[in-house]
Amino acid sequence: MGVREKFFSADTYRNVEGILGIVKDGLCHRCGACIGVCPVGTFGIDEHAYPKQVDKCIECNICVRVCPGLAVDYPALGEALFPGRYEFGSLMGPVLSTWVAHAGEPDIRRRGASGGVITQLLVHWLETGRIKGALVTVEDPEEPSRGKGIIARTREDILRSAQSRYCTAPSFSALYDIRDEEGPFAVVGLPCQIHALRKRQRMDPRWKKRIPMAIGLLCHYNLPFESTRASGRMLAPKGERLAHANFRQRDERGWPHNTLELTFTDGSKWRSPYGPAQIFNIVSRVSPLGRCLMCLDAAAEFSDFSIGDPWIRDEKGLWKYDEPGGWSSVLVRTPEAEQWLREAEQAGKLTMKPVPPAEVERGQHAMMIEKKQRTAFRLRLRKRFGRPVPDYPMPLPGTSAEQKRKEMAFWLTRILPMFPWLARLALRIGLSPFGGYFVRRRMRARQRAAASGKYLVSASDFGDARERKSG
Repeated sequence: MGVREKFFSADTYRNVEGILGIVKDGLCHRCGACIGVCPVGTFGIDEHAYPKQVDKCIECNICVRVCPGLAVDYPALGEALFPGRYEFGSLMGPVLSTWVAHAGEPDIRRRGASGGVITQLLVHWLETGRIKGALVTVEDPEEPSRGKGIIARTREDILRSAQSRYCTAPSFSALYDIRDEEGPFAVVGLPCQIHALRKRQRMDPRWKKRIPMAIGLLCHYNLPFESTRASGRMLAPKGERLAHANFRQRDERGWPHNTLELTFTDGSKWRSPYGPAQIFNIVSRVSPLGRCLMCLDAAAEFSDFSIGDPWIRDEKGLWKYDEPGGWSSVLVRTPEAEQWLREAEQAGKLTMKPVPPAEVERGQHAMMIEKKQRTAFRLRLRKRFGRPVPDYPMPLPGTSAEQKRKEMAFWLTRILPMFPWLARLALRIGLSPFGGYFVRRRMRARQRAAASGKYLVSASDFGDARERKSG
């Protein structure tokens, strides 16, 4: 049954009280899945993007059984999706092929965060009848620092969802809108949201027919929307407020210079002086990251295919795929995804180049190793101190001494979100010329390390936490 049924036989978490308990215990991802899978509309979204009760509960417990914040049985889901090909602990999950790709339509490529692959595919599939619509995330018109899920049924709706949104988005609440439709639909989601979908599909095969294609986004953390809102308040002209937040707004230099741009109610704009990775790391240091810190999946390994930026360096330490138009890394996991992508390529809607899986892994290694080794270390510590943790029924990876040192340094920064005044001060410093000096210094160090071949590659055996240089 995927997640063990005996876990849900306990009275700890059941029905409405269970979902509210999950929120109270700090295990809620704010992914929206419990809202979306409820057959009778029991839940709505509160002002903090958590679920709240708005109607009666029929006590089916589907919401709790699907919740990805409470429990995920990785081996069971992996074996169901990829028979004989899944092994928990690999950094990328099962892959059939790896590519860099970009949209065939220039306008869609320009709109994208990197290569515009997801937007192009969804438009193509919709216009050729492959799908009736797609679950995507757009800016919440009531709270521009937050994302909102919609079922996009037109080209225009899909184009609204272009670019990444590094903020809280309970977008899977939109699953409720298609609960009575046959489909087919596609969904775009973070790893936690893909977990919820796969759990629901195992419980009810009609959901597999309804949603035959799940596109996963590579994910480090999801920033709480409160951090974006606070940044907007700090940077807004006096008397103004945040009107729009574009997390990957393009500039004339193209990729990878597409980064955070805030627009205020007077029409003025503030643009980050850093690239997307750097501004993300600065804001994440002053943000409470919550349940994301207990997630073991960076690569959306239960999706049909995963998409991310091609943070791949060449032998000189420079970005290997740095065309201004942008490329995307594509990790194909299922034969269906391979077929759907190649059909789009043959129709001239995608340009694709094969790349070695190891190259993609090197580009995302720091994030992926943290999600496995360092998260396991966090979970052990939380258990030791009696804090609630997700139910993961498999042995967790070991953690190397080097990763433990990095984790302890990381937790020093976790002090900042506890004190809002200190977080604001740290954010101001990070965005100042003084902070810029250290950002540039760090990026030069990474380039030199890449040029010297000092990539650290984790052993494939997740129980062996030793690291070695590649090559």
